[in-house]
Amino acid sequence: MFRIRIIFKKSGWITHLNHMDLPNLFSRAAKRAGLEQEYTQGYSPRPRTSFGPPLAIGVTGENEPAEFWFANWDENSQNKWNDNLPEGIKILRSAEVEGPVLSQSCNAAVYEIQKTDKELPELALNVLEEMIEKEAILYQSSFQSGLIILTIGRVERCSAGKMVRTLQENEFCSGWSDLRIVRRIVGSWDSKTNSVLSVI
Repeated sequence: MFRIRIIFKKSGWITHLNHMDLPNLFSRAAKRAGLEQEYTQGYSPRPRTSFGPPLAIGVTGENEPAEFWFANWDENSQNKWNDNLPEGIKILRSAEVEGPVLSQSCNAAVYEIQKTDKELPELALNVLEEMIEKEAILYQSSFQSGLIILTIGRVERCSAGKMVRTLQENEFCSGWSDLRIVRRIVGSWDSKTNSVLSVI
């Protein structure tokens, strides 16, 4: 059995697909590609998968992690799998892995936030920093020409939804439609390099 970890990009129209639908999407594409997945045990077996922290609907994910277990895997499997995935989902790289489960390796993420029609003021960054420090861990933050970049630890405690609500409550936006949010990477925080490292 091969335990395969992938990094994929989720963009365009498919950002509106619910995170809970991703296992089925990937598994159906894998089946069409001729990849045989391992199934869970119990009364309702399903393909064995593991994904990183949920990505909110409408948010672009540039480096999202997931794991799958296959009976067969070779150097051509990633390309075959990609050929059967819908537009907006692309596997960027893959590797066979061992060791800790994916959830233990995903403790930090980098988000970019900006308005679609005009620049956010720097005060918006201050408001987000205050909220994040109460809810999770703020490793780094920066502001440049209306673009907010946040490196967050304990990602599950500080979702994109909380950030949008905070900006809305402080009248920096009217809601999701005013903002463009990108999650640049999910991985592990490395204090030596002060950066988030990819899980493969």
